[in-house]
Amino acid sequence: MQDHNKNFANIEGDKSSTALCFDKNDFMKGNFSVDEFLHKNRNAPSLEQLRDDLGIYLKDLRSSMIDLINEDYADFVSLSANLVGLDQSIEDIENPLVQFRKEVENIRSLLKECASDVRQNLEKKQQFRVQKRNLQCYQKVEETLHKIENLLAHQLKEDLKPIDLERTALELIQLQFNQKFCWDMLNDEQKNNSERLQNEVFAKLRIFFNDSLKSSTSTCSELLERCLRIYITLDACQIAEQVFREDIVAPYMSATISEYCLQNSPQGLSGIYGKILNFISLHMTDLLRLTHYTDKLSGFNFLVNSFWVDVEMRLETHMSSIFAPGNSDVFYMKYKCTRDFLSKIEELLANDDAVKRFKEHKQTLSFQSRWNLPVYFQICFQEIAGEFESALVPLLHADMMNCKSKAIDSRYQLNAFNSASKAIEHCWKEGVYLSEIFPKFYKLSVQILLRLSRWISDVLQLITKFSSKNKNNSDCSIQINKTNVLIALHVDVQVLIEQLPEIERHIVINVPNELRSDADVCNVVAKSIDDVRETLDGHLGAVQDVLVDILISESGIESVRQVKDLPRLYRKTNRDTPTKSSPYIDQMLRSLKSFQNEQSSQLGNAIATNVLLKVCSKITKDYHVAVKDVLTSVQKTEESLRRLRNLKTGATTALTTGATTMSDDDKIRLQLHVDVIAWTGELAKMGLMPSQVDDLLELNNIVEASTKLKESKDN
Repeated sequence: MQDHNKNFANIEGDKSSTALCFDKNDFMKGNFSVDEFLHKNRNAPSLEQLRDDLGIYLKDLRSSMIDLINEDYADFVSLSANLVGLDQSIEDIENPLVQFRKEVENIRSLLKECASDVRQNLEKKQQFRVQKRNLQCYQKVEETLHKIENLLAHQLKEDLKPIDLERTALELIQLQFNQKFCWDMLNDEQKNNSERLQNEVFAKLRIFFNDSLKSSTSTCSELLERCLRIYITLDACQIAEQVFREDIVAPYMSATISEYCLQNSPQGLSGIYGKILNFISLHMTDLLRLTHYTDKLSGFNFLVNSFWVDVEMRLETHMSSIFAPGNSDVFYMKYKCTRDFLSKIEELLANDDAVKRFKEHKQTLSFQSRWNLPVYFQICFQEIAGEFESALVPLLHADMMNCKSKAIDSRYQLNAFNSASKAIEHCWKEGVYLSEIFPKFYKLSVQILLRLSRWISDVLQLITKFSSKNKNNSDCSIQINKTNVLIALHVDVQVLIEQLPEIERHIVINVPNELRSDADVCNVVAKSIDDVRETLDGHLGAVQDVLVDILISESGIESVRQVKDLPRLYRKTNRDTPTKSSPYIDQMLRSLKSFQNEQSSQLGNAIATNVLLKVCSKITKDYHVAVKDVLTSVQKTEESLRRLRNLKTGATTALTTGATTMSDDDKIRLQLHVDVIAWTGELAKMGLMPSQVDDLLELNNIVEASTKLKESKDN
């Protein structure tokens, strides 16, 4: 190794004499890569230089290898000489090792055989032990059967004493325990005898249980407690519950629960439930005190497994008429009585776990499923939705705004809104709403609001369609009725939006107790009400737009067209110089003033002003176009007449004669100016400034410019 390092040291010395363009240590790395080497030395002077330096380094390596072999040649030769005869030595060692392995395998097989024999013997010993135990149990079974027979024949023949029953119960436990190990060894007679004795013991215990129930009082229930302990000792709690159901519960309930009793009960179903609950105070007070409200006797559940199981079975089979959903009011009363009845049973249970087990009991679930709540809701849906739907058709009729005379305290002007409010209140009122179907009533409330929203859209569409077909209708009462309906619709939508938080609170209050802790339920209700509010907000804008269109059709369309008749009124008619506005101005203002004076108070000043502003802006735009067209036409006519006059009489004469009197065209310009000033003044009286109304300033400018231009020409 020292020589090897020396050779590399020589290479290092050679490198120092001839500098390489790369680092030779890169070749010594374990993860050497040609690509990485070329990438690292990509900045070498040139590829030819890199190739030459690699050749020089290769020559140095070869010379160092030759020097290393020459120096260690004697060691290479001696190594080959030492390997002579090595095969024979290996063969001499192999034979003993093979023999030793065979011996080890023989010993291992012997050990396995011994272990197998030991295991078989242990299994036989275990079988003998089991057989011995079974024989001992068989002997004990014989002895126990004899003891139980003696106890039944003597101590338990007539007078039943708790101590004798306890002794018999202990013997019966011994019998049951030993029988498990020797049952196959017993003959048929022994098996039948064992079963007979067990039945007799339980029959005696049943008699003692009934006697202890009769003699038990709130101050002395020792016998009942000892009897229940015997049942616990025998692990026969279910048998005790069955005995109590058959001997105590069933006779009482068979005389209480029937269709005959239901029909003849003065208080109806509530009276039947009252009698059923009275059974608990009459016959189960001591049982519940010992088994439910203390930990002295655990394992019993007489209230559910004895009382409720029998009651529920008889309610389903002997009083099935209570489940009929034909009449919603009767069904509601019966279901509410039943719900109160179940609540009182739950109050008697010891804790929340017992209540939960009672609700999850298979007969409780069966009893709940018999109440056809979906059918009941469908009946309520038809009653509520049918009455509401009848108030929505036809869309427009004479009595749709007569609701105030029918409901003095009504908050709405339209009958449809009152019907919607009444329908929503009907969903949640006492006598209709059941918390078990809260999602259905909540969905119905939202559906009522959405149906009302659809009705609003249909009314607006119908009014728009009706207005477009009756543009030339001169019957003002129809137009006023439409305007009144739109204003009432706008006001009612605003009131409904204000009532939405109250509706939401009313829904949240009626959320069942088990869902109130779930924040998602309240969030869903709030989200649905917000969506309804957004929809109604959109209707407000739609109502305003339709109202604007109607006012425009009433005021502006035909009136603005009369502007173009002004030239015909003044040309060659020798009319006086205009001093007052044209009649069409009054026509344009008549509907607007009527709207502002009579109906704006219902909408509110802000909304009414906004509607008037939109109407006046649209009319002013059309008015501006009409005035501009008339002025352009007047100017063109005037220029044509001037050119024609000049051709006939000469320019000088035309100038002198044109300045003496006001021409028809001047009267037209002056009339337009007077009309625009009157229009602007009336809008100002209505609270609309010229800067607010579209094109009103431009309209004033063009008529004023036309009159000034004429004056300048005359001067």
